[in-house]
Amino acid sequence: MKKCTIVFKPLGKTVEAAKGTNLMEAARRAGVFLDAPCGGKGHCGKCRIKVESGQHKHEYTPLLTEEEVKQGIRLACLTWIEGDMTVEIKEVDVVNDIMVEDITSKSKKKLVQRTLNILKSSGINIEKSLKTVPLTLSKPTINDNIPDLERVQRELKSVLGCEKISLSCPIEILRKLPTILREYNNEITLVLLKKENGYEIMNIAGGRDACAYGLCVDIGTTTVAACLVKLNTGEIKASANSGNLQMQYGGDVINRIIYSTKESGLEKLRQAIVEGTVNQLLKQMKSKLRLSNDNIVFSVFAGNTTMSHLLLGVPAENIRLEPYIPVFRNAPTLKADDISLEINKNAPMFILPNVASYVGGDIVAGVLATGLWDRNETVLFMDLGTNGEIVLGNNEWMLTCACSAGPAFEGGEISCGMRASTGAIDEVKIEKNTLKPRIGVIGNTKPKGICGSGLIDLIAEMFLTGIIDMKGKINKIIKSDSIRYNQQLGCNEYVVVFGRYTEDGRDIVINEIDIDNFLRAKGAVYSGARTLLNNVGLDISNIDKVIIAGGIGQNLDIKNSITIGLLPDLPHEKFEFIGNSSLTGAYACVISDEAREKVKEIADRMTYIELSVDPAYMEEFISACFLPHTDTNLFPSLKKVMNL
Repeated sequence: MKKCTIVFKPLGKTVEAAKGTNLMEAARRAGVFLDAPCGGKGHCGKCRIKVESGQHKHEYTPLLTEEEVKQGIRLACLTWIEGDMTVEIKEVDVVNDIMVEDITSKSKKKLVQRTLNILKSSGINIEKSLKTVPLTLSKPTINDNIPDLERVQRELKSVLGCEKISLSCPIEILRKLPTILREYNNEITLVLLKKENGYEIMNIAGGRDACAYGLCVDIGTTTVAACLVKLNTGEIKASANSGNLQMQYGGDVINRIIYSTKESGLEKLRQAIVEGTVNQLLKQMKSKLRLSNDNIVFSVFAGNTTMSHLLLGVPAENIRLEPYIPVFRNAPTLKADDISLEINKNAPMFILPNVASYVGGDIVAGVLATGLWDRNETVLFMDLGTNGEIVLGNNEWMLTCACSAGPAFEGGEISCGMRASTGAIDEVKIEKNTLKPRIGVIGNTKPKGICGSGLIDLIAEMFLTGIIDMKGKINKIIKSDSIRYNQQLGCNEYVVVFGRYTEDGRDIVINEIDIDNFLRAKGAVYSGARTLLNNVGLDISNIDKVIIAGGIGQNLDIKNSITIGLLPDLPHEKFEFIGNSSLTGAYACVISDEAREKVKEIADRMTYIELSVDPAYMEEFISACFLPHTDTNLFPSLKKVMNL
């Protein structure tokens, strides 16, 4: 069969595909990123492209106007190749938009200090099985002519105070040893990994500094964040984050699990996270610090159960099928080379343990980072990301669940939604008389879309100003009086920013479908928290502290979050934001051997509640899908404001 040639502009990437191939799949083969939170089902409208030329078939979708269709705008997932094509795509900065932070940032110093304080207060020693050992060897002579490796071993015995020492040496170290010894006049520094029966040489450098670094990574469903830590000091010397390239296969874990069952799907997902995302972050950080692969001698990964499986290329399909069984809880001992991670190939790789099908190592890391497992007070810990995970408990007991919030908190399944990066609207205030919004934009640039914290502000303000009702529907009076009201393809919408002020010239809007998607996401989280409370016979008043983690928590407005019914109606002083708790917990496991043992204990202590089989959960969920809730008695502070 004759192949068709597809050219993607402005990237200049080309791929050959058989007639009838879906354009989304052709783009994936060409290495072209197209956002697809719905997994290519035609529901989200994010994979817009423009066909400049070429024969093709396309399916009707209400997500495109007649005018857009006339201009050649298509959804890639609903377009099929019939001949050679030239396609224009909007360049989406997902993995290419890597943010490498300044090592002097206050947030990173605060993170380090906070982590150290929690570890110390909990009695966890900050000791590492990896150590750097500088050595000065005596020069060989005709009378002292033992081989180089034995000379190293002899000097180590003296420095470490051991009569006997077992030392294993990988072949690549052995090959470098004679040259480095002679180039640096017998002064070297070894990076050693302590093992039960001795030590393994992880790296060797000339002089008195081995530059030994550890890598910690939070594998979020939407966003991946990483840090490089200097092991002898515990300092974070570089950090970076970007979108997870797996987004092109679906915005949530269910869509990705489904894609993984397709031919080569699992390997494509593994490559997307390892080679397409983590290795790209590493490349930027190594360049910033002028490091080689060999300098990074240890790695820790925290992610939900599905992300941990996909990272390793382990089948994940049983996670979504009752009785929801993952392949592993504690991953086996691995080395970086096992997954083609571009660091020292012999570097040990630690994956934080999972709890159950939908509660993974990222939440275990968060529990470690918050100190919840060691606190007397009753804490509600909420990680608000693509998957809403919740833990309720203290030093005596811990219950946990995962809510099917979907990607709405990260801007997915929202027509103008985006993750929290440059150009995202993250703050909104609406003037009551004019209904005109005032916005804050990340990076102070022209806005591109709305991220999670901006959506919370926007929906809360629309509710408080009467633009929408408790069901999230736009009120009739707004339809007739406001220039910001539109109806597109039978769906009512509110214009947040007119196209003449946006980056791409299109209006940034929120419509009733977006609001409904967001209400289901926030309803899932709130009802999950209520279900945990119900399981232990407690109510909201029994919560002493609410700790909020996740990217959305950095700019989260407590008042607005209570207004929409995302957070429980409690005094504001009970709330605490800690940012990326998954990365914080991974960092703790890089700098402390005891922390890595503690997370295994924490995972064993957590009791998982499967919401899908809890008889009371669905009733709680339905009630929570309103603004703020069908039971307004749960929100007494709001009753005073809204006269509910």
